[in-house]
Amino acid sequence: MKKSVCLVTAFIIFNAFVVLGQNPAVPLETILSESQKQSENYRETFKNLLADELKTFEEFDKRGESERKTTVKSSFLVYQSGKNAAATAELRNVLEVNGKPIPDSQKRGEEFLGELDKQTTLESELKKLQKESSKYDKTWEVYGLTLNQAVALAPNLRSVFDFQLVGTENFAGNEVYVVSYRQKAKSPFITVNEKERMTAPNELSVNFNLTVPGELKKTDALLRGKLWIDAKTFQIWREERELVARNTDPVMLMSSIFEYQPSDFGILVPKMISMTIYNAKKEKGDKFNSLKDSSIGFEYSKFRQTSVEVKILDDETE
Repeated sequence: MKKSVCLVTAFIIFNAFVVLGQNPAVPLETILSESQKQSENYRETFKNLLADELKTFEEFDKRGESERKTTVKSSFLVYQSGKNAAATAELRNVLEVNGKPIPDSQKRGEEFLGELDKQTTLESELKKLQKESSKYDKTWEVYGLTLNQAVALAPNLRSVFDFQLVGTENFAGNEVYVVSYRQKAKSPFITVNEKERMTAPNELSVNFNLTVPGELKKTDALLRGKLWIDAKTFQIWREERELVARNTDPVMLMSSIFEYQPSDFGILVPKMISMTIYNAKKEKGDKFNSLKDSSIGFEYSKFRQTSVEVKILDDETE
């Protein structure tokens, strides 16, 4: 059974820095509210866009050393549902696995679009999209990370996080606010090893299907991280996110980095996403040591816009 990380909406699962200013004139609440609007605009604008995606899976041995790698090259597109004009989802037409071309990938993509048209409900359409996009993934199934950003800023989740304005920094030639966040309470929309749920139109949920040691299964799993928010546009350039078990003496379960790049569509779009999953081993007393278990990386070319008919078939830059 595949392990998974899914961010789902109803229409679709810390690096060091130099502080340049301690007390920007813009209040933290304004930064959060404006950035939340930009994250919502990101999801609204991020439609019918195509990019080349290289996905890399890496597994580590018991010593945390690299054991094997798998690469999957796809045409990635943000698919606009035929069942609901407001519905978007991630669709990958796999072209190569470990450098070997997939036979008749163009024909398969065309046939798959026909199969989507036959789905009778939005839910069945989205499930079919998710299954198709991960069919060549190995032990991990990751879905929804590219289409959704800044989980902590989602309207249905923001209240369960504490935020702190750390300062300002220069990021890729842009002044940014650096904001840290830490989950302070449990939420039904952030779950570990529970059944995925369909959410309301404005709700985001995230579910992690992970191996958790028995001693930690009854403890809370919480998110924490940092956001690099553009001081002018309030768009997100970078996010570092961690999932830890226990609030006191936390144990690392997963870490993620999201980086975004400029586009021709008025939004910053994904440049790369990397995830590292840890295997927590108990040592003396209540101490745990987290070793790398596996990692998943996503790299994207420049995004371009195209029609639904072309985007699943065309893997050449326009």
